Amino acid sequence: MGKTSRQSAIGQAHSKLILMGEHAVVYNEPAIAIPFDTLIVKAMVKSYEGTVQFISDFYAGELEQMPDKMKGLAECVKSVCEQLNQPVENFQINLESSIPIGRGLGSSAAIAVSLVRGLYNFFKKNLNRETLKRFVDLAEKYAHGTPSGIDREATTHDHPIFFQREHHVEQVKIGEPLHLVVADTGRVGDTHASVASVKEQYQRAEVVTRKRIAHLGQLTRKARQVMESGLLVELGKLLDQAHLELQALGVSDPGLDYYVEVSKQAGALGAKLTGGGRGGCMFALVDSVSQAKVVEDALVNAGAARTWYCKVANEVMSYES
Repeated sequence: MGKTSRQSAIGQAHSKLILMGEHAVVYNEPAIAIPFDTLIVKAMVKSYEGTVQFISDFYAGELEQMPDKMKGLAECVKSVCEQLNQPVENFQINLESSIPIGRGLGSSAAIAVSLVRGLYNFFKKNLNRETLKRFVDLAEKYAHGTPSGIDREATTHDHPIFFQREHHVEQVKIGEPLHLVVADTGRVGDTHASVASVKEQYQRAEVVTRKRIAHLGQLTRKARQVMESGLLVELGKLLDQAHLELQALGVSDPGLDYYVEVSKQAGALGAKLTGGGRGGCMFALVDSVSQAKVVEDALVNAGAARTWYCKVANEVMSYES
């Protein structure tokens, strides 16, 4: 069984929300993501004699016996120990997460970030950003094949980011606070099916599909401009246009479309899916806290599994569940 001692450390990471640019980012267009830290994951690492134990809501047991879908996390832990010249033994990892899995909110990246931070804290070593990114990429490759990197960046930055592959990540300033309502459909998103849909459309109608992807990139660049200028009504219109393009690419589904429409009917300035699509989450932009409550109530009444309110302001973010 082993025994525990008082030596312990914690690593933490927050969720993320893609505001604009999901899927197009895979084709080298930009995306905007914001930290969503009402949803977090904590990894507590503590001394434990014997083989490494991993305790979580989705698996509890030895590190070496973790299921295939979690192999990336096991490899991440082993690689950190190798990097720090530490044996893979005599500690236990307790993972606690409020981030729903498979909803496009960056759960796998956030878990990896918390694990790496927790291990470095446990072994009392300094962790730089480049090293953290390398370990998170290792875990993400197991989870997503060839990740774009946006989840890694969004879960490790504490401000909104403008992300484009092979480009320096830039901070997005905010002219006026964003009031967002996020809704969970209650269904795991099928990112693989969404990605396959876009690829299939590329093969079947390359010119049209290329234009849609390019348009999503244009909408993302415009969104950054209007966010920095505080033009929230214009931002809402851009969100609506982006959702229509994602619909046309086969990334959305009737459930997401329904909640988007419910939000609009309840007075949202704009609404769209977020993340991989085909399930998962959507969000709505509103003009005030009071309007957020109206939209939240409408989404709950329409059957949303869970909703969250999030206010994003320049340099300072506050969240409520």
